[in-house]
Amino acid sequence: GEDNLNGDTAKSPGKIDPKDLTSDVFDFIYRKGPMPENSNIAADTLAKMKGEFRYWYPMDLRVSAKDLIPNHLTMALYNHAAIWDDEPDMWPRGYYCNGHVQVDAEKMSKSKGNFLIMNDTVNQYSADATRFACADAGDSLDDANFSRETADSAIVSLSNEATWIVETLASSDIRTDGEYNFMDKVLVNDTNRLVQLTHSAFAGMQFREGLQSGWFEMLLARNDYRSWCQASGIPMHKSVVQKWVDSLVILICPVCPHWSEKLWKDLGKEGLAIKAPWPQSDVEDKLLTRQSAFLSSAVKSFRGLMGKAKKGWKEGAILITDTYPEWKVNTLKWMQEHHDGSSFAPTFMKDLKTWTGANLTDKKLIKYAMQFASFIKREVDEVGALAMDTELPFDQKAILEGSEAYIKAQLNMTEVKFIKLGDEAAKEVPDRVVENVTPGKPYLWLH
Repeated sequence: GEDNLNGDTAKSPGKIDPKDLTSDVFDFIYRKGPMPENSNIAADTLAKMKGEFRYWYPMDLRVSAKDLIPNHLTMALYNHAAIWDDEPDMWPRGYYCNGHVQVDAEKMSKSKGNFLIMNDTVNQYSADATRFACADAGDSLDDANFSRETADSAIVSLSNEATWIVETLASSDIRTDGEYNFMDKVLVNDTNRLVQLTHSAFAGMQFREGLQSGWFEMLLARNDYRSWCQASGIPMHKSVVQKWVDSLVILICPVCPHWSEKLWKDLGKEGLAIKAPWPQSDVEDKLLTRQSAFLSSAVKSFRGLMGKAKKGWKEGAILITDTYPEWKVNTLKWMQEHHDGSSFAPTFMKDLKTWTGANLTDKKLIKYAMQFASFIKREVDEVGALAMDTELPFDQKAILEGSEAYIKAQLNMTEVKFIKLGDEAAKEVPDRVVENVTPGKPYLWLH
């Protein structure tokens, strides 16, 4: 009972005398022993005690530090196994261990002046920014690193995002029609994907991973969408932004509950954000994810080529092809034959080396084939078997042409042509330039 460390019978809720806590009583409460005979403790009291113990046990999770793994935590497992040798369901279901906490990658020490007290930290950075920096500090057995710069940045980021969300949803410069363009669909799909990733991360207590997908990647997806819309002269779609906002507020709520509650109220939502259900998400459209990645990587490649070119280019041509060279087609077909529908064999790279050695004579080509297969294998891991198609399952030219204004803005160019190899306009393209073009990797030709 309360304030009863000495086992005072008068203070015990059941008026239990410690002398009456016999082995039979403990076996009944904690194990599967029979109701003790001739016990001075009432049967209904014993049944209540047993029921309460069975309600709270087994231990779902024990959170501790890594230095206790070889002693306390291991002995706890032994003790449980010894007591409940015939009932393993009563053993601890999970341990979560972490390293020690550092500050700005240094061990906390009063002599260094970097010793942080929780109350002082909250007063300096706010509760949410402190929680943000703690979540970002790390999830593994490695020592976590509380970064004061991260806490400072979180204050600015949370404030800026709240302002942008409220102003954008209240703006009249936003579309409300029912038609979704390519980038509308991309942001909805990215939101669905990141909702699922964040759920998986938080369920596994991987808070840094959850923060990465539920905040940073969500912001990056919105930034790409906003940039595309601004450059294309097309307003953002309200329902798309609304879905993104509703999801973001709940995704970050476990880390920054005060920010989420304030924004939840500002958006006119009912109840509390912390009690709201997890965002609904459709299954990720992996083909759309691949199309989005295609556009993003293409623009990144174009910017790299512009950076290497002479200054002043304002016109150029983007070269596209749907056809792989024969050695790549053969590599893809070999990969298809060695994929069981869900994964490759553990000996994939060894088997690939054997196959390339037997079917390719040029050492350079063997090297390229190995690199190409490794790249496609990573694509398969991300988007599935369609990455091994010998022809791309989407129209590259249509995607690029639909983003012409965005591409021009990103490259600071006034005119961009789109040329598909094999067409009449491609005849003037030099062979040395053609070699740089493969399916999924268009090339910016400055001439």
